[in-house]
Amino acid sequence: MRYDERYTPYVRETGLLPFIHMVRRSTPPNNAPALTALIDHWRPKTHSFHLRTGEMTVTLQDIAMIIGLPIDGNPLCMSTDSDGWRVQMHALIGMVPPEPPEPAAEDKKKERVAAGATFTWITEHFGTCPPEADEDTVKIYARVYMWYVISRTMFADGIGNNAPWMWLKALTVFDSNWSWGSATLAYLYRELDEACCRSSEGISGCLLALSIWSWESLPVGRPKKVKYDDWDDKGDLLRLPTWAYKWDVLNETTDDPSVMYKLYQSELDAITPEQVIWEPYGTWIVLVTL
Repeated sequence: MRYDERYTPYVRETGLLPFIHMVRRSTPPNNAPALTALIDHWRPKTHSFHLRTGEMTVTLQDIAMIIGLPIDGNPLCMSTDSDGWRVQMHALIGMVPPEPPEPAAEDKKKERVAAGATFTWITEHFGTCPPEADEDTVKIYARVYMWYVISRTMFADGIGNNAPWMWLKALTVFDSNWSWGSATLAYLYRELDEACCRSSEGISGCLLALSIWSWESLPVGRPKKVKYDDWDDKGDLLRLPTWAYKWDVLNETTDDPSVMYKLYQSELDAITPEQVIWEPYGTWIVLVTL
């Protein structure tokens, strides 16, 4: 999805501008074996990683510092009822995905179609905002762009290709003052609970935040930083780089994942307190909202 500067006033209203400005450039690759080894140390009862050095976890401060999401504001609580979602979606963005084909008579146990739209459908219809678009059209494209990014990053589904309707619904009013950071952290906790118990087919949630938290705190699976690409904040304080910019361009590992997983497990089991960076941000203060 291509970002259009005409979206900026609407993105700013939602409080997502620092985050959007970061992820629209690119995000560092995940180290899957290292993440898997780390997730094996997660304990659902305490929502923390149990290591030899003690318990550690991703906090709201980490979410604010690493990805710049607002951690103050209203809790992101709303009905997840999807009845009538097609009518509501049409009212918000002017179109809806086509109805799925009717199941065969003998296929009575067909799964219910998810409420939302595929990423392919979204990019096909809203990939580029027309140059001559009026204000109402730009607003629709901005809403869909944020829906797309939110669904693929903050509340990512590790095995899905669908943007859930509820995240578009949360963007009905831009200035709702949602605490996006709190919701992202809670969602990540839930996904870690399921992943460590192998009750899901993969890990979902904001893996960008989890990866960089791990690299900042632990020496296990930490990639080598290569360089920093140019950053244009356009003179806007809300476009200043978040902590994720420290890991802008990395050397990716090409070793066998199964071998590296065992190595990372051994390193995590043998880690000492001296190897842990307990206060990665020092005295830095992040500007979350103005």
